[in-house]
Amino acid sequence: MSIPIEISTERLTIRPPEPRDAAAVTALISEKDIAWNLGRAPYPYTEQDAVEWIEKAQQARAEGSEYSFVIDLEDQLIGASGVSLHFGQWELGYWVGKPYWGQGYVTEAARGVMNWARETKSATKFMAGHYTDNPASGAVLRKLGFEPVGEVTWYARARNMDVPAKRYICGDEASADIALNWHTH
Repeated sequence: MSIPIEISTERLTIRPPEPRDAAAVTALISEKDIAWNLGRAPYPYTEQDAVEWIEKAQQARAEGSEYSFVIDLEDQLIGASGVSLHFGQWELGYWVGKPYWGQGYVTEAARGVMNWARETKSATKFMAGHYTDNPASGAVLRKLGFEPVGEVTWYARARNMDVPAKRYICGDEASADIALNWHTH
């Protein structure tokens, strides 16, 4: 069975990142408010950081450990979303550029990625989280059917410090313990 690599939603095209996307990714993540809310992104964010992220995303996809996508709106890159498998649960991540906040794009894209994971990877258990000073991300997770399970402290690379974060799960057998005790740095 071949796994589709492009996801279409009502307004968006969601596809694997390519080297040609580095400048657009850089322009969006170099906005402090974006980098500040991402665990692994440095600040300031450079085009070399984007090139490395794209290379790592391609390698992880080939290994089957993580599936990153960029989000296109009318052929313009506006953000990214993806899933990675950890201890039997799929970690969901996402971001959209500041000009696209509050328009439902991240919810639409994340829902598309979750549905893709359900259809192509038989995903039934998801986990996600956000820094407590980013409540809009929590609203997105609740719209997607996630339930809060507790708070943890995560290292935020852009901030270079540990930051309080909320964790969520979605799915009948999703484990709050895994969601609270696992995180990449």
